[in-house]
Amino acid sequence: MKKQVKFLVLAGLLLPTLFSACTATATTTVQGPPPARVEVIPVAPSVRHIWIPGHYIRRGRNYIWVNGYYQMAPARYRAWAPGYWRQSRRGPIWVEGHWR
Repeated sequence: MKKQVKFLVLAGLLLPTLFSACTATATTTVQGPPPARVEVIPVAPSVRHIWIPGHYIRRGRNYIWVNGYYQMAPARYRAWAPGYWRQSRRGPIWVEGHWR
């Protein structure tokens, strides 16, 4: 009888802890990056330079801002396809921009 009472008391203390841990992980949401910053675009160094806009990259749980910059377009390419955020099962993923 004493063993059953000890077991019930122990179970009564542990069960709420276990259930609260389960509900905390079930309601966790993955947030996307903050809104993009407003950038002042300086004058291009030459006609062949194209502005690559700034964006956030994910480092662990934090987002780090990467400033925009000019890059000279390769000889075969004329346009820059900007990067974008894509939603996945693990949260938002940054897809790098590329030359077209």
